[in-house]
Amino acid sequence: MPVSHAQGLSSKQATLYQQNPKDTNTQVSGKLNNSKETKANDTATLFANSKVNQYIIDNHLQHSPVVKDPRMDTLPKLEYKNGTYMGVVIHEVGEDNRPLQVWVDRMYETYTRAFVHAFVDNNEIHLTAPAEYYVWGAGPKANPYFYQIELVRMYNFEDFAKSVNNQAWLAAYMLKQNGITPTLADDNAGKGSVISHNAVGKYWGGTDHVDPIEYYGRWGYDMHQMFDLIKYYYDNMA
Repeated sequence: MPVSHAQGLSSKQATLYQQNPKDTNTQVSGKLNNSKETKANDTATLFANSKVNQYIIDNHLQHSPVVKDPRMDTLPKLEYKNGTYMGVVIHEVGEDNRPLQVWVDRMYETYTRAFVHAFVDNNEIHLTAPAEYYVWGAGPKANPYFYQIELVRMYNFEDFAKSVNNQAWLAAYMLKQNGITPTLADDNAGKGSVISHNAVGKYWGGTDHVDPIEYYGRWGYDMHQMFDLIKYYYDNMA
């Protein structure tokens, strides 16, 4: 995953390197949206089931730049139960009116209570913890098994679509890295490789959070649509 590195990062702002001109968003994403290998039935499913996913496909949205935070190596290094993650937890932050950088800085200030692998919004995919170690974001029962991605809240349809596009792309990328087939745990008693924080609480226990269900619902979105988008990217990812 080509990344930029946040440098000179204060408690208020990160400075992003510009991407190498050779590493265009289209190249980084494996030319997912423009690929001749895109399956027509996959696109038709997205069109039929989701106004958000249809907007993403119609507008050929690419994922945003990937930024690796230099502070991630200061976090606890906790070994996964099975040596690596077995799936991805889909989160959202649960509060309005806080931009991504505030959430990232806050996480590093309070990591002894909770921290996650990444935050995404409409403009950025910000990696905050090494994928090689588990994090504290979904309760003690699920934490040692999952890569975890937080979604920052948006306030118009276009920005929401861009943000969930980033969340879905990163989830698909991380599953692809480990050769993990996407399956939706929310519909299978918590068994699967894509699971909401809500389903973790319902089926795994150890947490009472219900994200991202309510926030997704504001935009007519749900975990089935998120899963469709993850699977679309996964299936078309080199």
